[in-house]
Amino acid sequence: MNTSMKIFIVIMMIFGLFACGKKDEKIAIERDGTLYEVANQVSFYYPKDFELDINNENQKDVRFVKNNEMYSYATVIDDTDNILDELPQLYEGQLEEDGAIHVQYAQRTIPSGIECYEFTGVYQASGMKFMQMVYFTDEASYIYAYQAPENIYDENKTVVSQYLQSLTVHH
Repeated sequence: MNTSMKIFIVIMMIFGLFACGKKDEKIAIERDGTLYEVANQVSFYYPKDFELDINNENQKDVRFVKNNEMYSYATVIDDTDNILDELPQLYEGQLEEDGAIHVQYAQRTIPSGIECYEFTGVYQASGMKFMQMVYFTDEASYIYAYQAPENIYDENKTVVSQYLQSLTVHH
């Protein structure tokens, strides 16, 4: 009994080590992703195993899909007189108005050097979890987003964050 308990503990420790390694998974965006450029204004990477959604009816954004997962990008022109510092709160309210729940956001400096806001939440109607990297300026908001069912989202959250942080706004 004592020997079998020790073997069980060793096996559980090995599984624990593999599980911890998965959480900190780093990818080489340039190798594992595909570069997408929007005119000469914006660029970002998306995973190579995702395909451009040519059946996208919403011409305001570009979508990359794989099964139930989706990356999307949109530029939203801001012709209002809103104050730049208030845009994250206003955007949070817009997400909630569009049916998102548990919306949270935090400011992040991403590798391109720009200050973005990372929004997370759940679309209540579909149950899809989302993560969005949003860069606000006085002229426009640049939104690079990911959404997936909860189990897929939770499994891929670290990798997704790395792709979303590849957003570069050239101006």
